[in-house]
Amino acid sequence: MASRIAASVLEALRVRPDATIVHFGSSAISAGDLADRIERLARGLRSLDHNQRIGILMGTAPDTLALFIASLMVARETFVLDPSWPEATITRVADETRIDAVIAETNGGPVGTLGADALARMAADGGPSPCLDDERAEPVFTLFTSGSTGTPKGCRRTKTSWLNSFKADRALADIEGRDLVLVPGNLAHSLFLYAAVRGLWAGCAIALFPRFRPDRVLACLDRFGDCVLFAVPTQLSALCAAAERPHPALKRVLLTGSKLPAAIAEQARHTFPDAALVEFYGTTELSYVAARQVAANDPASLVGAPLAGVDVTVIDDAGAPCPPGARGRVFVRSGMAFEGYVRDGRFEPAEASIGVGDAGWLDEAGRLHLDGRIDRMFQSSGRNIVPETIETALAEVEGIEAVAVFGMPDPVREHRIVAVLKAPVGSGRSAIIGRLKESLPPYAIPGHYFECGDWPQTVSGKPDLVKLRQRLDGGTLERLR
Repeated sequence: MASRIAASVLEALRVRPDATIVHFGSSAISAGDLADRIERLARGLRSLDHNQRIGILMGTAPDTLALFIASLMVARETFVLDPSWPEATITRVADETRIDAVIAETNGGPVGTLGADALARMAADGGPSPCLDDERAEPVFTLFTSGSTGTPKGCRRTKTSWLNSFKADRALADIEGRDLVLVPGNLAHSLFLYAAVRGLWAGCAIALFPRFRPDRVLACLDRFGDCVLFAVPTQLSALCAAAERPHPALKRVLLTGSKLPAAIAEQARHTFPDAALVEFYGTTELSYVAARQVAANDPASLVGAPLAGVDVTVIDDAGAPCPPGARGRVFVRSGMAFEGYVRDGRFEPAEASIGVGDAGWLDEAGRLHLDGRIDRMFQSSGRNIVPETIETALAEVEGIEAVAVFGMPDPVREHRIVAVLKAPVGSGRSAIIGRLKESLPPYAIPGHYFECGDWPQTVSGKPDLVKLRQRLDGGTLERLR
């Protein structure tokens, strides 16, 4: 089955070939030029002796996007690797997944990569456009997630799962052909690759950024109207902090990756007064699950109503469905979900009902609420402690920019609650505790606080819990007094 994503994108690019379709720094790339580049790269891939398992190891750039679409036209499986991984990780993933060829920005590299320009030169000038072979199996692509707690896991998807997502987000995303879709993150992350392809599929121009720079995103807003931004909450917060005045050109902000704190939503309303804030709950594995248009009086736990075609069930410890309001593990059935994990050289098919470790409940109206992950919960003095609930409360304290909560072993209480903060120098422990007493029960208030100025993040903008825990265990963080 041909890749309908690639075919649809190429068809849209050929409608207005002279129109600018990609903004990248000072470069403006026309739709026709991007289509030509896609087809040239596809011909280059077809010229390889082995081309059915293609890896892409490139930073965010127009060529990365062109190569991804070209690979969907040729390869049976496309692997999107993250160039920020350590060389040992890149080599291990490439070996375990038995990739035929890894395409990078230049030749060489940790796994003998082939440069994208060299690949394009392998295509005969003026040769026929690559055909989409309708007889071959449906192409799949594998995106990797390490989340914030582990090593990369490959999530295999079919093009159908993303096409279903494109259709499911239409009403809330409200992306139209005249819009400029802002893509402020690494294309190795599923959110930003999805955003770029989604924009092209809708016939929109897109703006790519080689790295997230709030000033450059804001400058783009000043230059263009009708902008739609895909972002994670930490990026939205950084944009609000960098803005010196309101920016009315932003039409809509589509947020996912982690829960949107109320304080950031309030900042955004002042900075982007004409923008609708839409929060999607989803994961690399599940794509979209639920969504809401953010309102000031929404409960902090609310992520929204399940999207059409998505069945959400909350299961208790005994495996039985929970009644409304009862907390349990969240499971999802959806035509937007992935096929399964690719890890340790094996493909592990997903179950029909998929759980990714999130905990929450459904309210009487059928809306989904989340309050953390099952695998982060720990016990302290006989009580279940949900780190995300404490992190939400800490995020509301003025001056705290980022937070992570951990359970540290304790011989008496099982675990003591420890908070690691990115906060101004001189922040006082007693003042923080005083604020937390307004929203948390006494047993959930951390007793120990540490400051981390150089805050580590994953590619998706979440706190890198592995690195933070290593620093905490290593005694390199400064204790707040």
